[in-house]
Formats: sequence, structure tokens, C-alpha cells
Amino acid sequence: MNALNKFLVIFLVFGALGVWSQNIPPNLVATGDQSYCPGTQINIVTSFTIIDPDDTQIDAFFIQISTGYTSGEDVLLLTGTHPNITSNWNVTQGKLSLRGVGGTPMNYVDLIAAVNDVVFQSTLNTNSGEKLFSFTTGSANYLPSTGHYYEYVPDLGITWTNARAAADARTYFGLKGYLATITSVEEAQLSGEQAAGAGWIGGSDEQTEGVWRWMTGPEAGTVFWNGLANGTTPNFANWNTGEPNQFGNEDYAHITDPSIGINGSWNDLSNTGDSSGPYQPKGYIVEYGGTPGDPVVDISASTRIHISEITSIITPAAICGSGSVLLQATASSGDVAWFDSPTATTPVFVGDMFNTPVLNTTTTYYAMASVNGCYTGERLQVTATVNTIPIIESIAESTICSNSSATISATASIGSINWYNVPIGGVPLAAGSSFTTPVLNNTTTYFVEATNNGCVTSVRTPVTVTVINTPPPTGNAVQEFCDVDEPTLADIVVAGTNITWHDSSLGGNALDVSTPLVNNTTYYATQTISECESTNRLSVAVLVYDTVAILLPNEIAPLETCDSMADGDNTNGVSEFDLTLMQTTLLNGSNAADFNLIYYNDPTRTNSIATPESYQNTIPNAQTIYVRLENILNVNCYTDTEFTIRVNALPEVQSSIVFKNCDEDGIPDGFTEFNLNELNNIITTENLSDVSITYHSTQNDADLSINSLQPLPYNNRDASVIYGRVTNNATGCFSVSTITLEVSTTALSPMFVQEIELCDNDADPDGFYEFDLTTVSNNFVSQFPTGQNLTVHYFKSLSDARLEENEIVNTTNYINENPFSETLYVRVESEDNGDCFGVGPNLVLTVLPRPEFEVDQSETFCLNGGSVTLNTFNPNGAYSYEWTNSNNITISTSEFATVSAEDIYTVVATSSKGCKSFPVSFEVKASGFLLLLKMI
Repeated sequence: MNALNKFLVIFLVFGALGVWSQNIPPNLVATGDQSYCPGTQINIVTSFTIIDPDDTQIDAFFIQISTGYTSGEDVLLLTGTHPNITSNWNVTQGKLSLRGVGGTPMNYVDLIAAVNDVVFQSTLNTNSGEKLFSFTTGSANYLPSTGHYYEYVPDLGITWTNARAAADARTYFGLKGYLATITSVEEAQLSGEQAAGAGWIGGSDEQTEGVWRWMTGPEAGTVFWNGLANGTTPNFANWNTGEPNQFGNEDYAHITDPSIGINGSWNDLSNTGDSSGPYQPKGYIVEYGGTPGDPVVDISASTRIHISEITSIITPAAICGSGSVLLQATASSGDVAWFDSPTATTPVFVGDMFNTPVLNTTTTYYAMASVNGCYTGERLQVTATVNTIPIIESIAESTICSNSSATISATASIGSINWYNVPIGGVPLAAGSSFTTPVLNNTTTYFVEATNNGCVTSVRTPVTVTVINTPPPTGNAVQEFCDVDEPTLADIVVAGTNITWHDSSLGGNALDVSTPLVNNTTYYATQTISECESTNRLSVAVLVYDTVAILLPNEIAPLETCDSMADGDNTNGVSEFDLTLMQTTLLNGSNAADFNLIYYNDPTRTNSIATPESYQNTIPNAQTIYVRLENILNVNCYTDTEFTIRVNALPEVQSSIVFKNCDEDGIPDGFTEFNLNELNNIITTENLSDVSITYHSTQNDADLSINSLQPLPYNNRDASVIYGRVTNNATGCFSVSTITLEVSTTALSPMFVQEIELCDNDADPDGFYEFDLTTVSNNFVSQFPTGQNLTVHYFKSLSDARLEENEIVNTTNYINENPFSETLYVRVESEDNGDCFGVGPNLVLTVLPRPEFEVDQSETFCLNGGSVTLNTFNPNGAYSYEWTNSNNITISTSEFATVSAEDIYTVVATSSKGCKSFPVSFEVKASGFLLLLKMI
């Protein structure tokens, strides 16, 4: 039956086990070795019968997929009509059970008919392989590849040693039992994944830790594993992930609970295992068969189905360009079907040898083994290779100098490249994308072709090497340049290609084109055409003329002068300049004998200035002058620059003014001291930070800025007419104002004295108080005729008032410096010109003292049911009094008050000037003592 590597289905027939030894066991005869089309149903037997000389009935019968079973995909089904038989499918064991209806025995005739109607079906489109079906009259599982039977015996918590003894005591149709020894994949699946439960098997490393042996059955003593989880097997083992792990001295093999890891795999446990959970032993697996002395039993049979497959493919030879390709394959059974896609439903050809249509590109076909028109199954890819005929896509020819070699190259669409010196035939000179020729003196053509997988280009492509002789360049033998252009070798004009400069006519050094040219030097040029340099050299003598290294306009200080009356107007911004004064600056260190300077008043330098020594600006205030500095030897060598001429305005001043001061020096003689600094804001409207102002006794001194006068103090006795010079600090331009000093005839009347009286009402009655001086300013102004724009200023001394120094500026919140009384000096002057109208001690500040008095503190005042008198005494002046209670109701206006009610009483004294004392409060109690509070 070739059952050792086939998928087994086991049929188990249950009889009365208690009497089986008294009967002749039934002999099962099953045939069936069929090709299976995946996804279809197929009967598992082509014929089946039971031979039993002493029985015609049986209680149960079992059919099992014993090899190749896929749980959840494969199934055995009882088809047809069998009214006396029921079937039950066990998905775990892959086993179909047949029993009589209602538990009655089945007649062999009914059973044989039923078995012939059992079909296999799979929802998985299996591509290859086989499945074996086992038929048996007993309950144990039968594996055709070993000829053994396997039985799971449930026994919760049984130890390994007890399980071993129990298995040894069991028999099956005379076959001796033992703990299962599993030596193949098929055996592991049937006794593990397809067993009725998980339990002990016959492996252990109790003899030598880490050396696992089979301890039972015919394989007893056989080593099947060395080491822990990362160990190795000399034959076969089926450990779960991470097993064996020797956890807790585990020395016995056990089929793992289905909830842990790989279904049907093994783990190691101690002899007892856990007391509960997935690592608690649930039973053991007994294997029957192979023990010496076992009887020969024939209580089982098996059949097989297989899926036809491609057993060989002959890879076709590639073709060039296009053509038909012969594809060949062999099937294990049936025919070879050819498809043009992996999912096509109709083959393009059926047969072992398939000549494709003409192909232009590599094409893939798919071959599968087909039986009876079944096109479901594994398809193998077969490629018809069409190699592209290569073409030369590009070439790189070369131009070289005579007596040298060249490297030429080519690229091909695909494949390798060969070089020839003839268009047809010949032998290759070289291979590769590039080829270096021998030394050549004449233009030569070579030929290139490409080869790819035996496919060769149809025509060789010519590649030419051009050999060139190069003449020297041409150009003028003498060439002139200006240094302002910073000429380099690149500026020498020559006709040629790829010019190279040298420092000698033969040999010497090559010069970079950025090399600066040197005056009176000869340079030598060659040209290179197609990388071939000329042997002879062109000589060029170079003359480089100097130019002035000009300053930038912002580096040249303007040529300045002050506006004057030379043209009759000193405010029009026009004056005369000597432009040649700028020559030294413009030459910037160059020799004046080597250059001509030409001045222009336009940027295009078309209008030259004929007389630069006496040039009057044509644009008021500031004008740009444009200059060209030409080399005398070569006027084409020049540099241009520009500078500014500027007419600076004179400071604005009053040409003449009269400045008055009051004659308050005690001598009414028309002479007094002046503070000339007071004139600064009068004689000019310029910002005083931009100008310097000095005063002089003569016009000449002012013009020359000599013998300046001391401005403070200055007495008009020395000169009644002085001159104020206002000089612009930036430009030095000045203007002069004539100043007439006069002594004012007006004055403040010594009898007109204003007094400001205030009570000393602050917290400290020290005679100091804050005054607003401006409250009387209009009173002083009213002493003079109206319409004169007068202002009033206050000083602490006559000297300060006369010279206008140390003026009191905090006029609205001034605090007197002498207690109780202070006299200030008042100065009245014109806001327009500073003329003094009067100075004098005309303001008195008076601080009126607070009233002060004493109170009696020598005794305690208590009402005691009557009244008391509160007194003041020893006042510092004649005051009026006001006594009030806590409700602010006046109870007395005398210096004393008689009270008859408990309260707090307050007295305030007021002077004749209206100044009030600090309030004094008394607390009067109904009895006890008087508490006197003085509240300030």
C-alpha cells in the first residue's frame, strides 16, 4: 500500500472486548489509491469488505485520517442513505465513528455499504501530498506507517511511574502495551494532536540529566534528545517552545496540554506533575505493537488518496530577439496542463511538451499536474527566456595629438563589448566598455560590437580616433594696459583655442591666466586643440601704465568755505573756490608730474572747468566736482573720482541789539554789572549746542576771535558797545552782532513790598512752610506800563538777582530757608530782550506760628455725680477758644469749659491771624481718675 509516508485513515470496530479472544477477529479488506482533485469530495475506498467466519454483526466501526490530517479543514462524511447506521465525526482525532441506530449492533452488510459511501472532503485547496485513512475494529488509533495502535487512557493525576506500570499491564488484541515512544512526525500527530487527550509518554532523562531516552517498548534505551530547550536530537523530537526546561527537576516526557503552545508537542514534568492546572497529568498514551512475542493481528486496513504533482521541469534554453520556446514538464500522474497566469482557469496547452507561440519578451507560464481535467492544485512557474539582442547605444570618439594613444569607449544596451579593427570578421582587440589604442600618428577607425547571453549586435559601430597637429596662436607682439584694470594674462588679446601662457619661449613654467601683468615683460602663448598643444609659442611684450589709486568719494573731505559778501550776498550759498587745492588729496600719493587733472561740473565729464583756481559754484550751498586723472604717456589710462565743494551758511544773528540791566549796584551812575551769557539766546536763534559764542570789545577782535571778554560779571564802564561772535562749531563760519549795553532807568519802588503770610499748619511748627511765589508775580508786573511782555524772577541775594544767577526755579512750592520770615529779591525783565525793569528786596515771606498754651495735668478729674472745669492757661498770645464734645458740638468759647457728662472733650485755640493750635483732648470719666490725652 506504500503506507509508510501516506495519509492514514483508521476505521475502528468495537466488539465485545471481554470476549474478543474467544472469537476469530474480523479480517478487513480495503482498497483505494486514488488521485484527488483539491476542493472536491472523493470516496475513501474503491472497495471494502469484512471477512468474519463466526460473526455477522459489530457494535462500532472507526475510520481515521491517520496521516496528513489538517484539523478544521479535513472531514470524513457518510453520504447516501443508511437508515440503520449513525455517524459521528471527532474533529480532534480526525476520526469518523459508525454505530447502529439506538446502540444496536450493525450488520456487516449495512456497514460495508456505509464504508463504501464515506467520502473525504477538504475546504483547503491542498496543492500536493497524500492522506492515509485507517480502518479498525477496535477503539485504538491505527498508524499504517508503523503498524502500531495508540490509545489515550484518561487518569487524572497519575504519576509517570504509575502510568508506565499501567501501560505495561495493558493489551490490545493480544498486543502488549507500553508508554508510547514517538519517532516520526506522523506518529507525533496521531498520538498527540489527534489523541483523545494529553498525557505521559515513555521518555525520561532520569538516568543522566539532559540525556533523554525512550524508557519503554522496543525503543527502550534509544537517545532522542540531548540538552535543554536549545539542545539537539539525533533522530526525532517534538518539544514545545522553551522545553525541556528542567523546571523543578523535571525528568519525564509529557504531551503538553492543548492550551499551552504548540498543539501535540511535549514538555518535561516531574514524576507527579502539578496538582492542578494545565501541567497536571490527565492520563497517558499507550502504544501497542512491535514487542517481541506479539501475535499477528489483522483487525485494520488502510487506503490512500494523493494529489498529482509535477515531478520534473526541463528549463528551456534562452532565445535571442524573438521566437517559439519548447517547454517540458513531467507529472507524477495524469497530464501536464500549461497556463499563462497563476489564476487562469483554462490551460493554453495540455501535454508534457509545449511549443509556445512566437515570443518577443521573456514570458512566464505555469505548469500543473492534472488528472481527469482537475485544474485545482499547485502550479509551478516555467520561464521562457527571450534575451534582448544588444545594441551599441553610444560611443565616445577621441581626438589626440600625434605620437600618442587614445582611450575610446562605448556603451551597450546590455551585455559585454568587444573591439575590432575591421567591420566584419577578425579577432577582438580588446573587451570592455573602453579601449586604449596603441600609439597613433594618423587618424584611425575601430569597430565595436556587444554580446549578451550569446546574442550579438547585427552591425559593428565605427569609432574614430582623430590625430591633430596644432599651430601656435596669433596676436599683436606689443600690447598696452592700464594698471587700474588690474590686467592679467587673460586680458592679452590672442586668437587661438585653449591658450596656455609661459614665462619663456621654450620650456619654463606654465602661468595661470589670473597672473597679473608686469610692465616691460614678455609672455609666451601656446594653444591646445583637442588637447594638443602647439610646439611653437607666440611672444607678446606688455606695457602697463600707472593710474592713480583714487579715494572713494566718502573718503575725500569736502572743499569748504563760508558764505561771504564777495558776490554781494552772504546768504545765497555761492562763493569762489580754488579747486587745485584738492590736487594732493586726489593724487593720493601719485607723482603730479605723471598725471593731468581735469575738473568737470557734470558727471558725464563733458564740461571741463577752464579756470579751476577761481571757480564759483553754480549750484548753491553744495556741488559735486568731477575729476579725471590721466596718465601723461597714455591718456586712455585714467581714473575718475569726485569730491564736494560746499558753501557753509553763516550763523544767524541779530546784527545789533540794545541790552539793558538795572542800576542796582548801589551807585546810581549809569554803570552796573552785566551777565553777558544772558545774551546768548538773544543775539542768535541757533541751537546753542551747535555754536560757540564769545564777546569782544572791538569788531576786529571779534573777526579775529581774539581778546574775548569775561562774560560774568562784565561792567559797562569798560565799554558800552561790545561785539558778540557766534561761531558754528562744525564749519567754523561766524557772524558778529553789535551789542549796546544800557542801564535801565526803571526800578521797583522800595516802598512796594509784597508779603505772603501763611500759618505754620504742617506737622512740625518749626517756622518753615511751602510758598507759591507766583501768586504775587502779577502784582510786580502791574507796577510797570502794560504791553511789555515782562516776567518776574526770584533770587535769594541782590548779587544773584543782578547777575541772574542761582534763580529760584521751584516758584510754586518754595520752602523758606529762614524760619518764620525771609526776604527775597525780585527781578522784573523783558521776556523779549532781557532788559531789566527793576530789582529789589520786594518780597517778604512770613510763617505765622501756631497758637500754644498749657493745660492742667496736676490732678485727676472725675464727675462723681457732679461737674468739673477743664482749663487752659499761660497762652503765648491772645486767642479765641472753642471746646467741643465727641459729637463735635461746641460747649464753650472761653479759655475753660465746665462739663457734667462723661465724654471726650477737645479744645482748639485760634490766633488773630486765623492760625489754629493743635487740638487737645480730655477724657472725663464718671468716677475714678481723669485721663488727659494730648493729640497732635
